[in-house]
Amino acid sequence: MNSSFFPQRPDIHPQIYAYRDLYTEHAGLLKVGFTQRDVEKRVAQQFPVIQPGEGKPYEIVFAESAMRDDGTSFTDHDVHSA
Repeated sequence: MNSSFFPQRPDIHPQIYAYRDLYTEHAGLLKVGFTQRDVEKRVAQQFPVIQPGEGKPYEIVFAESAMRDDGTSFTDHDVHSA
């Protein structure tokens, strides 16, 4: 079988996630995002400075595959539209 005719699916795992920022100014708000990488690493990028002894300034409350049963995926833009 010719592999160029049936190319292999890339080894990516699209994820949809939501986290809350633990700063009191952002109480009650969730940030919804999309990544093709590790969710924890992606969220940590958005908080480049973590104070020693204080722990993470965020809590990931949801992280799931963004793949549909038919093999397509959706993004955070689709979630925001809904």
